[in-house]
Amino acid sequence: METFLALLVPVILPVLAAVTFGYGIAMGFARRNRLATQLAAEEPRLAHLVRTNTQPVGHSGPVALVLGNVAFAADAPSRWAASWRTLFGGRADSLTMQADMARRLATVRMLHQAERMGAVAVTNVRYETSEIFSGRSQQSMMVIELLAYGNALVPAPAAGSGADQR
Repeated sequence: METFLALLVPVILPVLAAVTFGYGIAMGFARRNRLATQLAAEEPRLAHLVRTNTQPVGHSGPVALVLGNVAFAADAPSRWAASWRTLFGGRADSLTMQADMARRLATVRMLHQAERMGAVAVTNVRYETSEIFSGRSQQSMMVIELLAYGNALVPAPAAGSGADQR
């Protein structure tokens, strides 16, 4: 029993910590790559929906609020790189990339909702963000909550379409 305890602390625990850290790094990169692939497929597919941050001019059809939100946790590689950046200063490029992916994902979700409504454009597009920290320190868990919202311009129903006729 003493031999097991003598091996537990200096050998097994550091190996277990290294394996756990390595697993977090690998899963973080895998999740990042999956999301980048998904966004690369969805953004061109939704390109037909015009997006603008100005008000519509001359739209006679209905307008509906559409939104897409995401609570996006920074992956382990980004958190690790950001923790080193706090020591040396400078831009945290990995976290900038994470925030960009969160913005793109929220935009895609907003456009999916507009597409389901049959919209031709989304105007007055706005973004709201908030940071959520949990744990003892700000580095323990970084979560970005991002909301994308705008006005979906739905075409006016065609006259005599039969919707009002009996």
